[in-house]
Amino acid sequence: MYDFGLLSPVWAGTRAAELTSDTAFAQAMLDVEVAWCTAQVKFGTAPESITAAVAAAGDIDDYDLVAIANQTPNGANALIPLLAAMRDKVAATNADAAAYVHRGATSQDIIDTALMLLTARVGEHALGHLKTSVRQLTDLAAAHANTVMIGRSLDQHAQPISFGYRVSQWIEALGSAGQHFETTLGNLPLQWGGAVGTSTWWVDYFRAEQPENDPMSLVNRQRELLAEELGLFPASVWHANRIPVTTVAQAAFQMVAAAAKLANDVLTAVQAEHAELAEPTAPGRGGSSAMPHKNNPVLSIRLKSAAQVAAGDLNTLHTGVIANTAERADGGWHTEWAALRDLLRTTGAVTEILAELTGGLEVFPEAMRRNLDIHGNYLMLGRITQWLGPVIEAHGGMSEGTGKQFVQTTCQQAIANGDDLAETLVANLPEGLVSVDAVNKVLDPSGYMGGAATIVAEVNSRYRKWSI
Repeated sequence: MYDFGLLSPVWAGTRAAELTSDTAFAQAMLDVEVAWCTAQVKFGTAPESITAAVAAAGDIDDYDLVAIANQTPNGANALIPLLAAMRDKVAATNADAAAYVHRGATSQDIIDTALMLLTARVGEHALGHLKTSVRQLTDLAAAHANTVMIGRSLDQHAQPISFGYRVSQWIEALGSAGQHFETTLGNLPLQWGGAVGTSTWWVDYFRAEQPENDPMSLVNRQRELLAEELGLFPASVWHANRIPVTTVAQAAFQMVAAAAKLANDVLTAVQAEHAELAEPTAPGRGGSSAMPHKNNPVLSIRLKSAAQVAAGDLNTLHTGVIANTAERADGGWHTEWAALRDLLRTTGAVTEILAELTGGLEVFPEAMRRNLDIHGNYLMLGRITQWLGPVIEAHGGMSEGTGKQFVQTTCQQAIANGDDLAETLVANLPEGLVSVDAVNKVLDPSGYMGGAATIVAEVNSRYRKWSI
């Protein structure tokens, strides 16, 4: 009956798991019901005398969730049995107050709004950890803006970059995703429209009680009070519009995907044959039952696994959304709940793991340089040819197009023979055309990183302040 996360190492034991548990979701539904009663009292459509009884029934620890779960299939949603239990608790304290609970609302109002409330709670948690990671990464990028390493393209050695530049790309992805998610959190919509979204119950009520006023204007003002109570945006009814759900899901997934990119790079770099990075250690972490010499990069493994799981949740959620029909989907709406909750849970857990990883990532510049030097001067052949070819043609008497070929052939022969490349080039060129020092300067990979340091500074300037 209980899910402890034994098969889910991504989120097991995390704060995100607590914030997205069945208990947390049920509490969110209770919070919506209590807030609705409060909004009615503030608007004058319910007596203040109901407040204490309703508030006393608002603690999920007083409910039997196993019993509620067992009754959930009867109505195909958990709000129905929870609401019945809540009304009983309210009535036990104040019989008249029970009539105001859920008044004019429908299950979709409570469930959709509770999911937005859950999003707000785990989202704030996740965003805080993501900002911590970005802040830690900006420090790392600045420290290694000029630490030369080999760039990799299509899993092959490419041109030199700085490690700080690679980190800046992690920052750009995480920071832009985080800013998008932050904007989404600031606009989480209240759902409140009654049975089919038209607020029929309340329109009839206000027509009878306040015939001189526009009933929908009163409906909207009361809904705004509810949104204020919950800290949500008082949006128009979105019963049949599921884009708010996909907006939340996609924004959350972007953060997970950005974290996966970082994890993939770390997983490559920690391999023994590269040894450029190491994850932070902790007692009992990363061991192998059969191979005691191993220290498995479990933080990055969890991040990569999380992204693969989250992609499935996102796909499931999209499947539910595209099954949307009429004013309330027959199964499509139901498909959204667990998929969105699981995606939020994974996102929150990912940011916790990420903050630990980025806060303790070890960098080994010597290994980076060693891997860069695998190709020797051959790595710089393109640069030396690009520079020296036109010089020979302009000042060495060679015809156009032959200079580059001469330089390339000379370099290849020197490398094959194990000769000093700079000395060989100078010896085979007209006297005084170039110096050995000038050639060696061009052959230095640390001078062949383009605008890496500038990019690091630009990225840090965009996200450092945001992450504080």
